[in-house]
Amino acid sequence: MKFPYTLLLTALLALSSESFGLGLQMYSLQEEFDRDTPATLDRLKAQGFMDLETSVFIKLPAAELRALLDARGMTCSSHHVRPETLEKNMDQVIADAKALGAVQVVCPILPHKAPMDRAQVLKAASNFNRYGSALKAAGLRFAYHNHALDFMVADSPAAPGETVYDVLIAATEPGVVSFQLDVFWVEWGGAKAADVIAKHGQRICSLHLKDLSRDAKPDVANPKSARPLMVRLAAGRVDIPAVITAAKAKRVSHFIIEDESPNAVSQLPESLQAVKPQLDGTPSSNK
Repeated sequence: MKFPYTLLLTALLALSSESFGLGLQMYSLQEEFDRDTPATLDRLKAQGFMDLETSVFIKLPAAELRALLDARGMTCSSHHVRPETLEKNMDQVIADAKALGAVQVVCPILPHKAPMDRAQVLKAASNFNRYGSALKAAGLRFAYHNHALDFMVADSPAAPGETVYDVLIAATEPGVVSFQLDVFWVEWGGAKAADVIAKHGQRICSLHLKDLSRDAKPDVANPKSARPLMVRLAAGRVDIPAVITAAKAKRVSHFIIEDESPNAVSQLPESLQAVKPQLDGTPSSNK
């Protein structure tokens, strides 16, 4: 008898409340993964990272990565996918997510041509609703991952102060589209992650945890300048303890560490130890 997929998903979500509370975005060590995936996985496991989230740059086929993870007792609960792949090859996206054992698929890009305007944001929201519906029908959750531009003010005289993120939240369907909040890019964009969580926490399913140097002068128009300014968690200007407290209050339970800086290899173990005590025993709803 085939195991009903709805029961499998329920089991995976229940597992994620324990094992998937704290993970690592693979882009943090993209060069290391490209050079030697098995050795990189061994090092991460030794450091205490047991759950991973794929990056859009991962080169290994899903089944091969899953085999390497299974051999080490590790998991992949979240899968990042480019918007053009979601648009053109949804069947493959679903197949890869299931092969990985992931429970969510995340789009980390808001398609637009500069300058971003409200019409482009609404078009993206409409597409996200389609992607979310298709993934929900397959037993998977869809989420969008923000960057700094999401926190610029939208061009709406009727709603002064409304941000692109506010527009996306309002124009997407609860239960169909969730949000993965990257707290670094919130700060880079001039907002405070704890405030965003307090306002929109019911739609946020997971956080990307990374920190920004205290003396950084963010240039929203130049995100590439951010990488050297990433520091270990709780050493920068993002109030990481307050962010985690706010997220837990909204029953956000999936926290993913990411470090794109040149110091990622040395900083990641320190970042893990900085947040792990606060995250141990995190309750889960896995919205």
